[in-house]
Amino acid sequence: MNNSFKTTFDQFVQALNTRDADTLETIIADGFRFTGTAAQFQDKAERIRTVQTSLAFPTLKYRNIEFETFGDTCLAYAEFQYENNDGDVLEFGRATFVFNKRLDAWKLVAQHNSHVKR
Repeated sequence: MNNSFKTTFDQFVQALNTRDADTLETIIADGFRFTGTAAQFQDKAERIRTVQTSLAFPTLKYRNIEFETFGDTCLAYAEFQYENNDGDVLEFGRATFVFNKRLDAWKLVAQHNSHVKR
């Protein structure tokens, strides 16, 4: 697994948790597509706006992360959970991320989240 990709992935997760729009703007590709369980679709601007204003969780954690690299493309598969301030799990599911190396930097081009019903 590529260490520069792992660093980018970690920065992306940190930016989600801190609602850091500048870092998200840098990591997310202009042609980015997000899809979720409710078949919602978001482009880059919509996703960053949602992260900043609409996500109702204090903490997002990923676990059981697996990475696969295919040349200039890297996939990440992970379980995720949203937690409140008390550490209670609010939402749980799986996510798939597609990153592509562009001008020597990893960019997130697609993300799909599937929530698991409890």
